[in-house]
Amino acid sequence: MAKTKAEKKISDIVSQWFYTDSLNFAVCSLHSIVPNPAITVPFRSGKKRIEFSPELVEKFSDTELSFYLNLEVTRILLGHPYQRKPYNAKPLVLAMSSDAVIWQLNTRKRKTDDNEYSKLPGVQYLKQMIGPHTTFCDMNFEQWYKYILDIVVKAKNAESAGTTDNEGLEDLASMSELWEEDEEALNDIKNDIEDAIIKEGYGKDGGEIERAVCDSVDFSFDYRRALSKFRQNVISPNRKLTRMRPSRRYGFKAMGSRYERKANILIAVDVSGSITDESFEHFIHAVKNFFFLGIIENIDLIFFDVNLKLSKPVSYKKKIDLNEIKGRGGTNFQIPCDFYAEHKSDYSGMIIFTDGEGESPVIEGSSNVLWILDSRLNYEKSRQWITKVCGCQATFLPF
Repeated sequence: MAKTKAEKKISDIVSQWFYTDSLNFAVCSLHSIVPNPAITVPFRSGKKRIEFSPELVEKFSDTELSFYLNLEVTRILLGHPYQRKPYNAKPLVLAMSSDAVIWQLNTRKRKTDDNEYSKLPGVQYLKQMIGPHTTFCDMNFEQWYKYILDIVVKAKNAESAGTTDNEGLEDLASMSELWEEDEEALNDIKNDIEDAIIKEGYGKDGGEIERAVCDSVDFSFDYRRALSKFRQNVISPNRKLTRMRPSRRYGFKAMGSRYERKANILIAVDVSGSITDESFEHFIHAVKNFFFLGIIENIDLIFFDVNLKLSKPVSYKKKIDLNEIKGRGGTNFQIPCDFYAEHKSDYSGMIIFTDGEGESPVIEGSSNVLWILDSRLNYEKSRQWITKVCGCQATFLPF
């Protein structure tokens, strides 16, 4: 079947990106690009699709079309269509928040914030409501959402319907209709970004936008997502469905959950000398936010370099002075793995905090082990061999 004029124009741009913008091309390859005559915005994405309006696309010049397609790809790279939405999220505010993030992203290295991205509807709304010369601090997507939602609510309470000129904002709300949490899609996008970082495949003109996207990706979200996944793996064997408790999402239409027993977790800390007190404190704080829950019974810590540093595990609740147990150098990852294997009946999973410098251990049988590296650089050095070890996943702290 012959391509329509709109499809051919989009195909020509994507084909050109194969040579000039490999990251954009990878994102387009990950999605089905399909026409949707019902939408009133040029593009929208979600559910592994990039939908476009044939009527609008045919009217665009090549430059305009490239801008709007690149705009939608940037939303995808930032994860906006696939990350977890706030409770009872407002589609219009989601779309405006996405516009604000991208405008901020493309303004950082410029002397003025009056650029092509300042014409986006969400940015125009901000300038109208707050003032055209207001300076905004750097905020992530969730912070922008809360900020804009507060403006919208106050404006509606003042009976101004959110804006004195809402032309186009109703259309903007449809842009986020396909957005829903999709961890698999986020992981695919993250892998594309990591490949671009490694291969330096950023695209034309030095790829300033792509580099900015990579810099702006909240890698701290990665460790939170990794900890959430680990926590779910830890507690899922104890989960039972019950009609006596409603589902949090669907109410009594679906079965709820109860947990027959609480889980125990083992944390192994590398104290070979390269882990700083500051990074250890950040690690403890990150773990505390995820595991001080009713479904977790105990969290035990062990410390190691080439040997275990203490005769028995230490309770997570105890105040720990890392200087008292730091090693002199050298790391043997087999030590904590063997301890975990010997006491597997006592623990539902293990977290290893390290810089990744050491020989790969051997873990036999099923296991649930999350490696948290102390920096992105060490993560990049170690993630390949870590993920090849049975039952292991890796992430890092972005501090």
